[in-house]
Amino acid sequence: MIKKIKSRLSVKVFLLTLLLIAGCCFTTYSFILQAAPKNYQYDIEDAGLELSFLPDDLSRVEKEDAYLWLESKSELMGELYDNEFELHFFQPDGQEVSLHDINQLVGGQITDYDKIEKSRTYTTSFSDSDLLYTLLLTRNDAKHTQTEEAIQRTLPVLCLVVLLGSIVSAFFYSWYMTAPIKKVSKLSKQMADMDFSGFCSLGRTDEIGVLSDSLNTLSRKLEAALSELQEANQKLQADIDMERQLEKQRVEFFAAASHELKTPITIIKGQLQGMLYQVGRYKDRETYLAQSLEITDTLGKMVQELLTISRLDTPGYTCKKSNLNLSNLIVDCITAFEDLFMQKDLTATQSISPEIYILGDMQLLQKALDNLLGNAAAYSGAGNQVLIKLWKDTETTTLTIENTGAHIPDEAIPKLFEPFFRVDQSRNRQTGGTGLGLYIVKTILDLHGAKIEIANTIQGVIVSVQF
Repeated sequence: MIKKIKSRLSVKVFLLTLLLIAGCCFTTYSFILQAAPKNYQYDIEDAGLELSFLPDDLSRVEKEDAYLWLESKSELMGELYDNEFELHFFQPDGQEVSLHDINQLVGGQITDYDKIEKSRTYTTSFSDSDLLYTLLLTRNDAKHTQTEEAIQRTLPVLCLVVLLGSIVSAFFYSWYMTAPIKKVSKLSKQMADMDFSGFCSLGRTDEIGVLSDSLNTLSRKLEAALSELQEANQKLQADIDMERQLEKQRVEFFAAASHELKTPITIIKGQLQGMLYQVGRYKDRETYLAQSLEITDTLGKMVQELLTISRLDTPGYTCKKSNLNLSNLIVDCITAFEDLFMQKDLTATQSISPEIYILGDMQLLQKALDNLLGNAAAYSGAGNQVLIKLWKDTETTTLTIENTGAHIPDEAIPKLFEPFFRVDQSRNRQTGGTGLGLYIVKTILDLHGAKIEIANTIQGVIVSVQF
């Protein structure tokens, strides 16, 4: 039984409330019994006004006859106010005298009445004396009422009423206090079990209602935080997978770069050894020195592009953007390629809208344009065209470079932006280049938030860039 009481908040609140209410009721009863021995019907200030005429009356009589007026006034006050008040008369030195004989002391002092309820004081003198005497009224402590007896007679019934009232009040109070706490406790247990779907609706504005609303808010926030944490974990896992993929790509990139660098170095080394030892055809040094120089140029170009890629792929690298006139930049690049187009017997046709500005890095964009125009010149046969267009829509700026007379296998298009990928599987450097040009272009455009696409057309191949 005791264990059950200790484990149930409602039982403890009920018993405690019952004891408190019953104790308070009986304590109140005792105080009423002790503090209400008298029953006063009249205001002492109103009664004190009856004394206001007595000083004038006493001033016209001799001291020997004063008791007649005092006794008469005392009896009159008793009749008017049902003996609730007592009249007191004091000598000039503050000692109280009898109303029946003002020469007889009763053993009291005027200061004895400083802390009890009394009327205002009045001073008077007699016709045969100039000494000032004092008058005042106080409550009659000897007058008892029937209140005490009535309270005592009702004690048995009052005990029964108090007990029943305490039980009913304690029951409803314990229910009112513990019912919402039980709901809050249930919600907290759900939250402890990581279940944030519960909701505690009490419809109260007191502290318990605030606690309920706070728990509901906490539950929603924890659910949101848990959801965000799960999303963050998923994103983190995706970032880890992406990092692993990037690491794999780096490994493959450097492996391919090592292979690409190893091939020309091996060729140069073989040619130099052949020329040194004058083996067979390598006796013609002039021819093979020219070939070695050409391979060295290709090797230098590849190293330069690798350095560019390394710089662009550095973590935290940001390009220096400024308000750039893209129209003028493209025109300047086309002008720089005019000689190459003439050597290739290619016709460059341009349709460039003037004064188109974008936010970009001039050197990087010039590098990207040079690679695109160089590819167009390299993969177009004699007598074909290179069509360059630039225009601006409402939100985007579009650049297209189309070279006629060329075609890319459909299965090779998705791989064009991979490093060291060449459409020419023979890896002939006369037609295949280093395989890094479009990879560099894609990296530069990604830094500028631009998109690039390559597709086959009826006439040839088109590169489309959107800023």
